[in-house]
Amino acid sequence: MKFLLLLFFVTSASAQMIGNVPLNEIKMSKEKRTLVKKLLSARALNLKGIYEDLNLEGRKGMDKQRNFTTANPYLPRFKENYGYPYTNLKYSIPENPQNYSIDKRRKIIRYFGQEPVVDFLTKKNKGVCGVRFVDNKQEKYLLKSFDSESEAQDAGYMITHRSHCGTCSSLKDLAVYLAKPDLTTPAKSCSRGLNLNKVKKCYKKIIGFSNNCAEMWAYSSEQTRRHCGKTCIKFYGLLNLLRDSMDRSNLDEEGNLNVCIACDEYKSGPGFKYGVGRNRRNSGITSAIQREESDLYVIDHYKYFR
Repeated sequence: MKFLLLLFFVTSASAQMIGNVPLNEIKMSKEKRTLVKKLLSARALNLKGIYEDLNLEGRKGMDKQRNFTTANPYLPRFKENYGYPYTNLKYSIPENPQNYSIDKRRKIIRYFGQEPVVDFLTKKNKGVCGVRFVDNKQEKYLLKSFDSESEAQDAGYMITHRSHCGTCSSLKDLAVYLAKPDLTTPAKSCSRGLNLNKVKKCYKKIIGFSNNCAEMWAYSSEQTRRHCGKTCIKFYGLLNLLRDSMDRSNLDEEGNLNVCIACDEYKSGPGFKYGVGRNRRNSGITSAIQREESDLYVIDHYKYFR
């Protein structure tokens, strides 16, 4: 009996999971599988500090009521009063009009995110996120945001993605991105949850994201459903959305994103990118949605363990 119990615990400990799927059941090269295993075994020591550095404002206890440990990057929406033609503004107007809305009667510009999100949106140089192991076994590490690649390297950090560190910058979340490069389909499934807690649970338990990363994905799903729902229903058709039969091209004839994806990109994208820090493109991982090659940040994740 003791032998069976010991065998159970050894087997359980060795069976690494990506969400609800055993890692050994996911098709990938032997080299990538070894990398993903090492990433899953590593532990970040300063994730709480990384989240606090985002400086997001909680909204009247709502986040705590939902049992979320992170604040919604979209609410409260940052707004500014403007004079004609848009003078005395703290931030420059984004190029795409879908990044904000205008109340012409009251002369107010409202952005789809908190002020740190707007600041991030208007910055041209968004820096990099670095990782540094603090033990010889390479099992414990620190994350830190830097203004440039050279600054990170001079401090002894290896770059893990472009842009600042956020709630999805952990190596565990990188492992999920690498093991599941196509997250579009499971993300659509998770976003159908009846409430935000169920959406988060899906991202965490089914897909495999860390807790705070799953919360930012959940906030993004809620934002897209709230502000892009009508646009996407009109484009795909309600029945097709319910059946997950969205076979229309992601791009139009001119190579632009279709109206549904574009709405998500501009109304949900800035808050999502700010909150998570890491995404597929800035981590050098291709996604199911076709993008320009220039959008992909080239990076070698195998270097962490060489």
